[in-house]
Amino acid sequence: MPTLLYSPTSPYARKVRVLIRECGLTAQIGEQTALPLDDPEALLAANPLGKVPALRLDDGSVLYDSRVICAWVAAQSGARGDSGDAAHWQTQRRAALAEGVIDASVALVMEGRRPSAQQSDYWIGRWRNAIARSLDVLEGEVEALDCGIDAIASAAALGHLDLRHADLDWRGGRPRLAAWYAAFAQRPSMLATVPE
Repeated sequence: MPTLLYSPTSPYARKVRVLIRECGLTAQIGEQTALPLDDPEALLAANPLGKVPALRLDDGSVLYDSRVICAWVAAQSGARGDSGDAAHWQTQRRAALAEGVIDASVALVMEGRRPSAQQSDYWIGRWRNAIARSLDVLEGEVEALDCGIDAIASAAALGHLDLRHADLDWRGGRPRLAAWYAAFAQRPSMLATVPE
């Protein structure tokens, strides 16, 4: 059985875990906790970058990067979604935007773990501004978020902001995105993957 190595607090891993559930593949894909900062042997053997998620396949090969793993999961479920029409590309763009929010959110967490004298106000400001601009775009396009990879990535990003950056008040001025997330967060796939 393929096994997903993940950290419960990783928004990248949560995106994959939600997709697995949305595609009905929980019985076909196992999950194993691997905390990257502990450098677990299983994770380092699976992904030389020491990052989660990583998916160990039945043949012993490994996939890493949440986008690659999500594409594999979608292919297993028959939901390739690669029609190539305009709507497909807009879905991919929104997914990339949400992934960028995740990247900036994780960067803020890591910067915050540095000694305060070494933290960069410049980069903190850039990442916070990137998050705000991106969420403003999602607020304007919230009607397009259904249950595709763009919605899943957006929900993982917003969940990570709640977990790590409550001070950002991302809901302020974004009532439609906040309402969408409140509803999406009640999906069984989201409830089953709430960070511990």
